[in-house]
Amino acid sequence: MKQVGIIILISVAATAAAPAARAAQHPVALETSKTVEQFDGCFVNAQDRASLAWAYIPQSRGGTFSNFGAKGTRFPYFLAVLDRGSTRQVRLDSAGASVDSRVARAIDQCI
Repeated sequence: MKQVGIIILISVAATAAAPAARAAQHPVALETSKTVEQFDGCFVNAQDRASLAWAYIPQSRGGTFSNFGAKGTRFPYFLAVLDRGSTRQVRLDSAGASVDSRVARAIDQCI
């Protein structure tokens, strides 16, 4: 089991570092006056209500949501919420060709 976890970790790192995969993506950056905690709470509630998979990776000034690697995920994404002083930057980066409309709706509702 430990070996499978290591292989998955290496695969995820290689995918994230691949320049060809990153070049095809067009991240969307938005701003909100809500605090990181307010946006995060709203987004988590929306994802839970829609029964969508999500994970959160905290950082020093915000964090990143993702459903990458979740079983049955058709539209993987990375959503960074970063504190920029008076505003927060919300940056959506699709790991695939498109984003689940329920995720986009949750972001719009929480901004």
